[in-house]
Amino acid sequence: MASPRHRSFPLRLLILFPVSLCILLLLRRSSYAAPPLIPARPAPDPHRFSLLIKLLAYDRPAPLLRCLRSLAAADYDGDRVALHVLLDHLPPNSSAPLLAASHEILTAVDAFPWPHGEKRIHYRAANVGLQAQWIEAWWPGSDDEFAFVVEDDLEVSPLYYRFLKRVVMRYYYDRENYSPYVFGASLQRPRFVAGKHGNKIQLDSETRLFLYQMVGTWGQLLFPKPWKEFRLWYDEQKAKGIKPILQGMKTTGWYRKMGERIWTPWFIKFIHSRGYFNIYTNFLKERALSISHRDAGVNYGRSVGPDSTLLDGNNLDFNVWQLQPLKKLKCGTEDCEEPYLPS
Repeated sequence: MASPRHRSFPLRLLILFPVSLCILLLLRRSSYAAPPLIPARPAPDPHRFSLLIKLLAYDRPAPLLRCLRSLAAADYDGDRVALHVLLDHLPPNSSAPLLAASHEILTAVDAFPWPHGEKRIHYRAANVGLQAQWIEAWWPGSDDEFAFVVEDDLEVSPLYYRFLKRVVMRYYYDRENYSPYVFGASLQRPRFVAGKHGNKIQLDSETRLFLYQMVGTWGQLLFPKPWKEFRLWYDEQKAKGIKPILQGMKTTGWYRKMGERIWTPWFIKFIHSRGYFNIYTNFLKERALSISHRDAGVNYGRSVGPDSTLLDGNNLDFNVWQLQPLKKLKCGTEDCEEPYLPS
């Protein structure tokens, strides 16, 4: 019989090895705050997948109808998809003609046919502005509920829903391609780097999808868990009087100029504090599945026209449905760290 002394060495080695491995994995993410613990809920199930369209509107009737028509014309793959229109109210003491115009918008939205599922309209009783429109747009009902948020001057491709559904199935429900550090996907064309001097993103012609620490307000898909985390983080930051300032970021200049009228500096500071990433598309020839017509409003003093060309079946010259494994997606900038990918 072998002595206990000879048996104990490999046993200690077996115990120490996984402990050392855990320490190494923890050190890898030491620069970022870990996602908070979430109470136990049913595991995400692709059969329970649902997507809500959150359309944010205010006082632009023609762009709003253009956006509604593009959403209604999309291919929903036989799925039931709910449309929620959040119509902001005019400021106090608005003139009677302006109020009448706002009521005409409400009537037009009310009458607009939506054959793909439930249509719900939230007509606000007071003016809240763009920041509250975004932040209050959604609280996920489950870990299988996703939101696609669009502003009223957007136009989407007929292919947008099928693409987003594939993204969710690939990078959320597929455990081999899932990371808790990916918070969603943007359909807008990437145009600049928000840090330093706002230079354009440099990507090779073979890159179709990439990771970037930036939110895209021109057609943004939000995953449920990171959005809930952001909402709680936002409450804490506001309660402490902390501002969404990030040194060296172009968004800081936006905030100093526009203040609480915009929400993006808050979310961008949140994702940088957590090390979270967004999935972006790069379809070349300035094409995208969602385009902004950049009509006059909070972000633009005057209308400047579309920022991209809408990608549809007529100009589709590549396989838009082919999605790489998450570990092969590149970062959009040279100085970003790859997101943590569970093994």
